[in-house]
Amino acid sequence: MVGWRGRAIVIPGRSHAGKSTLVAELVRRGAVYYSDEFAVLDETGRVHPYRRTPVLRDDERRPQDLRLVREDEPTEPLPIGLIVEGAYRPGVTWRPTVVRGAQAVLPLIDGTILAHQETARMLRIAARVAPTVVTLRGLRSEATDVAAQLLDLMDDALVSRAFGADENGSSDLTTDLSRVAGLRLRSRTGRPAPTERRLLVARYMRMTDFLSPAEHQQLLEHVLAHQADFQESGVVGRQGEDTLNYDVRRSRTLSRARVEETWNMFDRRLHGILPGVRKGLGIAWFPLGEVERQLTAHGSGGFFAPHVDTGHPIVADRRISCVYYFYATPRRFTGGELRMYDTWVTPSGSTAAATYTTLAPVNNSIVFFPSDMFHEVCPVRCETDAFAVSRFTMTIWFRVGPRPTPIDASKAPSD
Repeated sequence: MVGWRGRAIVIPGRSHAGKSTLVAELVRRGAVYYSDEFAVLDETGRVHPYRRTPVLRDDERRPQDLRLVREDEPTEPLPIGLIVEGAYRPGVTWRPTVVRGAQAVLPLIDGTILAHQETARMLRIAARVAPTVVTLRGLRSEATDVAAQLLDLMDDALVSRAFGADENGSSDLTTDLSRVAGLRLRSRTGRPAPTERRLLVARYMRMTDFLSPAEHQQLLEHVLAHQADFQESGVVGRQGEDTLNYDVRRSRTLSRARVEETWNMFDRRLHGILPGVRKGLGIAWFPLGEVERQLTAHGSGGFFAPHVDTGHPIVADRRISCVYYFYATPRRFTGGELRMYDTWVTPSGSTAAATYTTLAPVNNSIVFFPSDMFHEVCPVRCETDAFAVSRFTMTIWFRVGPRPTPIDASKAPSD
């Protein structure tokens, strides 16, 4: 089993079916190694890592140790996107049958270790998996060819889902997977050229211990002293107005005047590191204009749905966004992570991918990222409704200013 773009590719089969070779090739191409022996499923049908160093057998049947296990790899459980059924057969052309529904999970049932002892549980899990999985059934060709097609297939389906390429307007990944697989893998004339596209991985920079302990405490005391001045947070409406929309955002924001009382803690530091931040994010130089700032509190139930910070013409000149996190210790809330989505770029535009990077709100840390990157604030859950246990942030946007006026050499003063 490997992970790719937030989905699992599961390869069931007996010994000597070529599973390990295919797993290794997928990992070489960038997939995340999850297992070479067992796929461990929970009650929701998600698969968990079962990482052991895989062993491949070459033509002389000598073990070859592939050290694919890395300590820094993701460990979260994944929903199954694809099941690849069928053994390796030299010389064949891989043209698998695309299977959906109840029959798609038969390879999982057939390969369950405790099928006879836990039949009811196995069937419950299979029933959960069946509606959202696609199985590719058929003898496999060389791992190098199959791995490339599998990853490209997943990418194409994700792009199709994001841009609504389905003629029926479907945004269901399973439907798009089966449709794209049918077009690409069953074609007798060979695969058409893949859609022109690029996946931009979420870029960010994080710095810890940004303020001194005394400044951190001063900022915390400031927001607690002005609890009554916090107002419900708005979003930019269609006409550019500040609008309340609890389906998109739920938090409270401090008035501008109160923000200015603490801004001196950030101003000089931020201007000093801005050139390095621009370089680290790969953002070209721009003349710095307004630096927006906002103090925000996320209490229990607070969140901000996926969005970009440049989604309206009045804020289109934002270039770099950053968020400084602070709160009382010990922390008495969970959630509130910053989720930053990768971006699909195609000739028709760009949109959020299904894959993302999640950063925990580390106390006294600051995170920088491009303002046009899709991101969200995951829901916050506090132990109590007390304002003091909220997740607090100073959110800052660096905007583009007017370009310097070129000097006219003919009008320059002479010695």
